[in-house]
Amino acid sequence: MRRILLIDLLGGLGDLIMVLPSVHALAEAHPGAELTVLTHAPGAPLLAHDPAVTAVRTAEKHDERAAVEQALADLAPDLVVTTTRFEGIGDLVEADAAARGTRAVANLWRRPPADELVGERYQRILAAEGVIPERIRPPRVVLTDDERCAGREALVSAAWRRRHSTSETPRARSRDTPTVLVPDAGMAVKRWPARRWAALAASLPGPVLSVGPVDGAAELPPTDLRGLAARFAAAGEAGGVVVGPDTGPVRLAAAVGTRTVALFGPTAASRYGLEEGTNLQGLPECPHREPTAITEQVCWWEARCPLATEPACLLDLPVDRVRGQVLAGG
Repeated sequence: MRRILLIDLLGGLGDLIMVLPSVHALAEAHPGAELTVLTHAPGAPLLAHDPAVTAVRTAEKHDERAAVEQALADLAPDLVVTTTRFEGIGDLVEADAAARGTRAVANLWRRPPADELVGERYQRILAAEGVIPERIRPPRVVLTDDERCAGREALVSAAWRRRHSTSETPRARSRDTPTVLVPDAGMAVKRWPARRWAALAASLPGPVLSVGPVDGAAELPPTDLRGLAARFAAAGEAGGVVVGPDTGPVRLAAAVGTRTVALFGPTAASRYGLEEGTNLQGLPECPHREPTAITEQVCWWEARCPLATEPACLLDLPVDRVRGQVLAGG
């Protein structure tokens, strides 16, 4: 096999991270092949310096099908794997493979069970298709030594500013063990209330930092995606933890090996949870949750919770429970 094309155009940073284990498994199974990933531009930097990836192509929003057509024409791949089926992309990939007499795995969402993580489901389907070995692996983002060094420097600087601007004293954990809070998410129904983030920040020992504003935490300066990954990696090296909702940056933290505590509300942790880390599910008995069809949930397409003015599932996660999980690994 000479050329492999993997297509992930689902739109989210987290979606790309969930398919990374399949990227790495394909590279391992076909060491002589050129592996190209077609994705959206915001997530593409995650693949820089990854030895498994030969090339990255990007597609613009609302122009995904044309980008797939062009990639198929330019590369003439021997194997195509796609997580994406909208706009007839799955059918396009299958038809192209049939015309060329090559292979395509064009439906990684077939018959998903409610209790199998998405990234693991991808790998099991690809193994059943005979294109990767039968071994489940977690997502990994590759950082350079220089990036890791810059991440350490940024984290130390932010922690120093925090320490010298407050009168905090260490309690349950080492003074140098950081907690990084990630309060934002792409959708309001996935956000823990701001007052709870502030209460959590006030209750934690050691330096409490944040990606975005949180009362009582030192906000990390802006950086690019790889810079953020390096800061998360530095927090992990220091024995720290990253806390946040079901969002791409929290998955990124886990993918660089940092301990994570993820707060799941409308999305089911049994399907979308982190392979490594602590997944806290709020309101597990919610009658509106659809573990295998998240976009069909009423809170998803109405962008509001049908049970309360704030997301009832996230209100079901109290500060003490989250704090306990943060401190449990310290």
